[in-house]
Amino acid sequence: MNPTLIALQNLAADPRSTPERLAELAQQHPQLRTIIAENPASYPALVQWIADVTAADQAAAALMTAGVAADVTETELPAPAVAPFESPATATETASPAADTTAPESRQHKARWWMAVAGASVLALMLASGAGGVFAGWAVANHLVVAETSRASPEVITVALPEYEPGDVAIMPDVRGLDTARATQAIVDAGIPAELIEVATRPAAGVVGVIVQQTPVFGAENPTSVTILESTPAVVPVFADRPATEIIDELQGMGASVAQIRQYVPGAVIGTVTSIVPAPGSPLPESVAIVIADSASRISLDDIDPSTGSTSFGSTQTVGGQDYDDAVTVSASPDTETVTWTFDGHVAEVTGSLGLEDDQYDDETITVVVLADGAEIARYPLAEGPPVAFSWLVAGVTTLSLQVTSVESDYGSRLVLITPEVLGSIDELGKL
Repeated sequence: MNPTLIALQNLAADPRSTPERLAELAQQHPQLRTIIAENPASYPALVQWIADVTAADQAAAALMTAGVAADVTETELPAPAVAPFESPATATETASPAADTTAPESRQHKARWWMAVAGASVLALMLASGAGGVFAGWAVANHLVVAETSRASPEVITVALPEYEPGDVAIMPDVRGLDTARATQAIVDAGIPAELIEVATRPAAGVVGVIVQQTPVFGAENPTSVTILESTPAVVPVFADRPATEIIDELQGMGASVAQIRQYVPGAVIGTVTSIVPAPGSPLPESVAIVIADSASRISLDDIDPSTGSTSFGSTQTVGGQDYDDAVTVSASPDTETVTWTFDGHVAEVTGSLGLEDDQYDDETITVVVLADGAEIARYPLAEGPPVAFSWLVAGVTTLSLQVTSVESDYGSRLVLITPEVLGSIDELGKL
């Protein structure tokens, strides 16, 4: 239905409409007269006028249908007590004086048939309304008064949003992935009024300028409001000292899928993000990988066979006057002994303590150099005495080597590694 006609019908039925406005509508829009007559705001004279005019219209239509030609005569007609377009507040109780005229001698008209029919219609309208020859005068005068009132005090008409007709079913389409113009057109094509659509924006991963979220969801019937979110550029967030759950929620909220890798990272708080790919501040792609700090798994260094050199394990070793059962020993000589383990990036850290075995020759010392992929990461000059704790960070390291050299003696001495362990993620250590 025409939205303008709907608005006029609402105005004609609204009991808050002024009598002047109802009278104007009745004059200008015949199709609204029945609605106006039922409106409690209509005053009695207006209701009577609508009834009279309707009856006159019906009589004229009947004459035209029968094809009757009539002579038009003038007769004495009283003026109405209240003009149909005047409100009760401005209506007067005085009537216009009747014209004291007598009908002229009847004469036969030889005009065309359509003129006779027109004359009959006018006669029927005059007889039904009781307005006589003065009807046109007060109708025009009242119309001017209403028009002048409208110009002096303009009305603000509120038109309701279009409603779905009875029986109409508009199905909300799936517009995700479309640009805004295509998405809006698809919604309108589905029968949903354009006035109900609101467009907002949201930072999102991937393509910019497409719809990434819609409310309501696909399949909803006759929605009363529609919101579609258009993607704007998003960047990878900063992760330092933030819980992994918070980072994951933020990334997924922007439409990115998140690959999670749990890994032991020395010094990191368990459950926090330790790295992200791509780097923070980069344009956010549709897929992101994060590393989450996990608790360490441990295995003994003795469980990993050296790729070069040799070690011994099993007997009790004494360092600094204390016996240790869980120890690995490496021989030392002036020629330097080298022992190498292959980690292939699966180990994050090596921990334990080290010292020179007791009961060696007086003033015996050794030097221990620790190499990660050939680069020195630690050096220890050792003499008899208490062991020294160590922690070697070897994340991503392929090979770890110990170079042990006897400094003072030509006789062999032994380096003792006390409770040496390799730490890392359980999945990674399982690959050793």
